[in-house]
Amino acid sequence: MEILIVYASQYGNTQRIAQTIASALVPEHRVRTIVAAAASDLSGEGVDLLFVGAPTQMRGLRLLAKPFLDGLADRGFRGTAAAAFDTRMDLQPQLLESEVIARRLAAAGCRLVAEPASFLVNGLEGPLATGEEGRARLWATAVVDAAAAPVRP
Repeated sequence: MEILIVYASQYGNTQRIAQTIASALVPEHRVRTIVAAAASDLSGEGVDLLFVGAPTQMRGLRLLAKPFLDGLADRGFRGTAAAAFDTRMDLQPQLLESEVIARRLAAAGCRLVAEPASFLVNGLEGPLATGEEGRARLWATAVVDAAAAPVRP
């Protein structure tokens, strides 16, 4: 499977989750990881599964992944299996970046294959909370399994 992981990161925590997802999938799949700011012209051609992640900041209103998400459908991602993730400081109810990303992916015609996932950080700059990298590995493999499942009409 051809997998593309696009992420935005300010303090390195979301980048670390993106790299963890990639390392969990590399043994069996071709995986590319790229920063959202450098991905705005990427085509969806040949991409079987797309992960997009960013940190939750300003209660989901900052959207650091916006440069990549703008024009997604026009760049050939329509119909691509996709999943969204974010990093955040706590479990308090708020608008999460992963939910915003998931809505943007769906609006572009991507096929969401998993619920958005949030990974916790300790404090504004991190580090990641204990166990979050292991949880990211498990989530990533579950997303791949869901993407590989037959599409129901």
